[in-house]
Parts: sequence; C-alpha cells; structure tokens
Amino acid sequence: MPVIHVEALRQHPEVDVDAVLATVCCEVADLLGEESNGTWGTWRTLERYVEGADEQTKQPRDTHPPFARVVAFEGKDPETVTKLVRCVAEALVRELRLAEGNAFVTYEEARRGRLYTGGEVIA
Repeated sequence: MPVIHVEALRQHPEVDVDAVLATVCCEVADLLGEESNGTWGTWRTLERYVEGADEQTKQPRDTHPPFARVVAFEGKDPETVTKLVRCVAEALVRELRLAEGNAFVTYEEARRGRLYTGGEVIA
C-alpha cells in the first residue's frame, strides 16, 4: 500500500500529468508484486521553485527536479526500498522527459499503530 506524493513545476503541454502519475503507480505496484489499485498517487503543481537564485515556473529538463515522497507500510527490506525509490525516480525522469537523475525521491515508513486505513488503525 504505498502512497506516492509528487510535487513539481508546471509541465510542458505535451506531458499528461495524470498519465505520468498512473504510470509511476503501476510500475511501483508491479515492482512490489501487488495489485495496481493498492498503490495511490497524488500530484501537486508548484507555482514557483527556487534553486539558489534560479527561480523557475515551468519544469526545466536539467534542474529543479520533481519531489516525490513515498509512504509505505513498515517492514520492507533495504534492497526493496532502494528498488522502490529508484523505480519512482526513473519513471518520473522518463515520463517527464527530464535529464537522467533529475528527480528527488524520499521514502517514509508508516508504522503499526500509526496508520489508519480501511476503517481501522493497523496494529
């Protein structure tokens, strides 16, 4: 049950943000061997983004990487976490037509007793 939150600048007209997010979610689900409807995603478009003194309002190819935060239930081994964040990064770079490596992805664990879903707190 990973949830992937993406924040990025406004994309170029040829980029279908909904399709990009769906692709990222499906590739993560495939990696984990799960049904695709169990991987959720959100997208937030940033109005502006500053790297040092360089302010942008539209996604450049080589700088101002999209931010992705992956939240998943605890217990995944380090190798799986590495594959998961790499999967998200590579899918974003490919689908957004960015320069290689131009994505920033973090991973957070949802811990037992601190996650509510499906009508209950998961213990």
